[in-house]
Amino acid sequence: MRDSEKLDELLYQALSSSKEPEDSLNQQIIDKIRRKNSMKGTNKRRLSVAAVASILIVATSVSAFAAWKLLTPKEIAENLGDKGLAIAFDGEGAMSIDKTQTIGDYRITLMGIVSGKEISDFKHSAEEIFPDRTYSVLAISKVDETPMPDSHDPLYDKVSFLVSPFIKGQHPKDLNIFTMNGGASWFIKDGIMYRIMECDDIEVFADRGLYIAVMDKFDVTHAYNFNKDTGEISRNTDYKGINALFNLPLDPSKGNYDKAEKYLKELSANQETSDEELPAIEELLKDTTLISESIQELTPNKDGNIVYNFDKHETVTPLEIMFKEGQTGFSDIRYIDENMIIVFSRDADGIIKGMSYRKK
Repeated sequence: MRDSEKLDELLYQALSSSKEPEDSLNQQIIDKIRRKNSMKGTNKRRLSVAAVASILIVATSVSAFAAWKLLTPKEIAENLGDKGLAIAFDGEGAMSIDKTQTIGDYRITLMGIVSGKEISDFKHSAEEIFPDRTYSVLAISKVDETPMPDSHDPLYDKVSFLVSPFIKGQHPKDLNIFTMNGGASWFIKDGIMYRIMECDDIEVFADRGLYIAVMDKFDVTHAYNFNKDTGEISRNTDYKGINALFNLPLDPSKGNYDKAEKYLKELSANQETSDEELPAIEELLKDTTLISESIQELTPNKDGNIVYNFDKHETVTPLEIMFKEGQTGFSDIRYIDENMIIVFSRDADGIIKGMSYRKK
């Protein structure tokens, strides 16, 4: 029997049964998919179930159906037009994780992660200071299989998502997606949201312990527990929102204590830079062109976050971080990549606008 016929038989066994497939069957399917797709440069998948308090959380095996339908990290990068990152996710340095947690109505899968220097086609402004970056890929879907709403759907703002790295030994409020020069890109395909999170390199902390968190709002002090004695970070199981937390199984030998300590010191010094030392918005935008269709009037969502979406760029920023009390004019928060600069303003009437400028 050919490999393709064996794979079809395994899928038939899994999908024709009313019971959840055994782990051994799941693994056989995954192994065969990986062997079959290795000839094409593809890979990955996931699924499973368990209850904790009033929040349903699944962290585990992989169903045959889920394994069959998700895009690979390489394909996700390609869909976002990032050929360099697609190559990186298809290389030896990339790690396949394929862990799934289901919290409430959502199934969240951490698919893979890769770190390196200049591996993405889209350059982040922070790379001039911290050249090494980490990229993680996630898939988010509805448990009931209904499609995830896209940015044009009125239901989109009902639940927002924020993906952040955490470092063992560092409080989440101090090291997170905002302080580590993070960014995010996403798209919806076949009802599934695919997200790429990027931030400063976290691989240097591999010998300490690493996490990837997925939240519905930036509320780390309530959504997660931080043990001051051990440095461990864990989910607060009494939290009523989304607070997925994945342990990253990186090889501890990839950690670099001295480099990590140097990064922490430089990051702290960089964050203490005064407003006067930040590049003026006018200077930043002098060689750019405003994209008129990118201008959006924004209001904080129910979680107090300002969410801006344009041309596959998504930013989620707490209002309290974006503007100081009573501040008008341009915010000091700006997002910069190779082709675009995203800025925000607030006028005397409190109206907040987000807009994108294209670099010449």
